[in-house]
Amino acid sequence: MTRSRAGSAYWTDLAVASALAMILAAAILLSPSAEAPAFGAASGEAATDRPEPTEAQTAQTTPTCNPLSLRERAAQTVLTGIPGTRMTDTTRTLVARHAGSVVLSGENIEGRRQVRRLIGGMRRHARARLLVAVDEEGGRVSRLGSEGLVTYLPSARRLARTRSAAEVRRLGARLGRQMSDLGFDWNFAPVLDVTDAPDYTVIGDRSYSDDPDRAARYGLAFARGLRSGGILTTGKHFPGHGRTAVDSHERLPTVRTSLRRLWRRDLEPYRVALPALDTVMSAHVRYTALDEKHPASLSRPASRLLRQRIGFGRLLITDALDMGAITNRMSIVTAAKKAISRGADVALVKVWSQADDATSRLAGAVRSGRLSRSRLDHAAGRVLRAKGYGREKIACLLG
Repeated sequence: MTRSRAGSAYWTDLAVASALAMILAAAILLSPSAEAPAFGAASGEAATDRPEPTEAQTAQTTPTCNPLSLRERAAQTVLTGIPGTRMTDTTRTLVARHAGSVVLSGENIEGRRQVRRLIGGMRRHARARLLVAVDEEGGRVSRLGSEGLVTYLPSARRLARTRSAAEVRRLGARLGRQMSDLGFDWNFAPVLDVTDAPDYTVIGDRSYSDDPDRAARYGLAFARGLRSGGILTTGKHFPGHGRTAVDSHERLPTVRTSLRRLWRRDLEPYRVALPALDTVMSAHVRYTALDEKHPASLSRPASRLLRQRIGFGRLLITDALDMGAITNRMSIVTAAKKAISRGADVALVKVWSQADDATSRLAGAVRSGRLSRSRLDHAAGRVLRAKGYGREKIACLLG
């Protein structure tokens, strides 16, 4: 090949290569998935000249929860019973609109499969996670063990006389696992009342001991066991039902003792068991050293004692508001409003037909200014925390 022909071939090849490069560049620029090269990208700057979104802009585009309405947050503070053993329209409405938690009684329980299906059905219709509770102390207060659904435990008094605290903790753990397997979240136990009253009086053998240290030790052990099995615990009946044989299911007991004696005897189990208590249930008992007029369940001084002196920061619930100690004096609905306004976080409205009215009364009290929005939100927030919601989610739900 001569030099002139070689030069001509060179320029021809170069022209073809340039044309191909231009076609390729055009294809890249026209491609919808291509990104334009960024100014300064080689020096480590961002690959786009658009500014980064601000925190406010990011928050606006981030999916958020649907905040609870006033009525829905009021419902979080109501714990109710349900009718029957199957899902009904009434039960669906209760868990969707009128209550944030449910307690099952003997009339709701037939067998393992039935209980699991009932609880699962209720959960599917709840506005926020549903808490499902039951009374399973052992002895004569046994909704599940008496039906063979969980291991039946002897009374607290018998356990304290025949078993070590370590054994009671293991029994509590096994019971907790069995309850959790059925779908329950919450047990209204342990009983922390201190008494030596005969077995079948209102508290009687439901108490571990007439010695406050022994009652505290066994109550703590049982609570720790339940917790390790995945169940929320309840210390009851604050600040103590052991000093009276009057049955608060029938009428209002009154205890006239000094705060100093109450502190040394009745309150000792609460101070000791505090780390293992998720909730505390207040008693329908009037303690004149705390409040001359009201039972502890409706008393601001009693709530302050628990919060400020003992240091309990979790859920405070009332005993059932359909008990004679309350209904002899006022309606269930009125009691529910008074309880929440005076420091309780949950009103136990066990009579399911009253749950709608109780929730409506609470929401109405906020609208009229008779109950502060902050008090209701504080109570609802504690309920949501017990349900496992984190701080950010609670802030959104109550936003």
